[in-house]
Amino acid sequence: MTTHLLIYLSGKPAGELRREGRALSFCYESGYLSRSDALPLSRHLPLQKSPFADSPSRAFFANLLPEGEIRTQIARQLGVSTGNIFAMLEAIGGDCAGAVSLHPPGVMPGNSRDYQEISDEDMCSRLADLPSHPLLSGEEGVRLSLAGAQNKLPIYWDGHCYYVPRGSSPSSHILKTPVPQLADTVINEAFCMNLAQLSGIPVPRAEVAAINGRQFYRVERYDRRKLPDGTLVRLHQEDFCQALGVPPELKYEAEGGPGIKDCFRLAVEWSDEPALDCLLLLRWNLFNFMIGNADAHAKNLSFIYSDGKIRLAPFYDLLSTTVYPRLSSKFAMRVGGQKDSRYLMTQHAARFAADAGIALRVVRKEWNILMQRMEAGIAQLTAEYDDKFARPAIIADICRIVSQRSAKGKAVLG
Repeated sequence: MTTHLLIYLSGKPAGELRREGRALSFCYESGYLSRSDALPLSRHLPLQKSPFADSPSRAFFANLLPEGEIRTQIARQLGVSTGNIFAMLEAIGGDCAGAVSLHPPGVMPGNSRDYQEISDEDMCSRLADLPSHPLLSGEEGVRLSLAGAQNKLPIYWDGHCYYVPRGSSPSSHILKTPVPQLADTVINEAFCMNLAQLSGIPVPRAEVAAINGRQFYRVERYDRRKLPDGTLVRLHQEDFCQALGVPPELKYEAEGGPGIKDCFRLAVEWSDEPALDCLLLLRWNLFNFMIGNADAHAKNLSFIYSDGKIRLAPFYDLLSTTVYPRLSSKFAMRVGGQKDSRYLMTQHAARFAADAGIALRVVRKEWNILMQRMEAGIAQLTAEYDDKFARPAIIADICRIVSQRSAKGKAVLG
């Protein structure tokens, strides 16, 4: 039985994850610590010689894995328990978020790029099988892991054809299938992501794609970079739960997870451009309110390590949840102490500004600018989506929410 996994960062040996009974421990490799360009895996796992105990080790590595029913399905596919983080990472940790990969002893990431081209028919079949076969778990040579509770497929797409990454080969895009029982989630997320881009909020390129009439969401990975020779390389990243040492099951503030004040404080302490990243974080909060995204939690925020700097990563997982009556409308992170948008008042906006460490006049200014940009962006996008997708009802629903939130914002800000 394997008792330790080798941790690689950008293909270089960085440390070991050990299992002793049910406890995990992580330790940096001495050679890695001596490197002048050594990066910590996480703010919560700083560079040091002594090993980290179970709690900080588990908080970082558990956040690399999928959550909820997807994690349950993968565990079932592999024949292990859902709490066996080590076994799941051993099986699917070859292509995680960011530049981290995990391999059993004797297995190295290598420099080869091994991709298997798949036909449109095969792709449709794989997407259809995701609920029972998430992340292609158990498939020979495939070791993919992505956090989150929605069905996703990391894939390599060259603009024309799709390829399944094998071994430690990096993926370039993430595909998401429609969420059962919720109408048009693919169009919803693509529309909101593109609206964010038009509103001055940094997001990766996202779009609605289709194969043989089967619709899905395709988003470019922001934690990848293509070199001039075409080689795709990984960029290290960590989400806010990892940076704060919070396990994924506690990602919601109501469960003891990070709140807005925690996130802004983290940006101040860890970003190399804290003033700019706090401004972007403010815009993210305001945009989520405007589109009615009540599921904006700390795992939807990340830092990206690139060019020797730590910065807030482009935003992701932006969609309107309020358009679905069956979903909770309560904020994942309270806004100025208020958890329900219906009861948001001027005093909550003032407290939100205080929690963010940003003057209320700046919050008011940014909110007004955002509302103006969103109004223009909605007009442009609605025309495009109506033309492409035959006037989907979900777009009208999102526009209604934005209009209501715009009026609410003006009333709250005065």
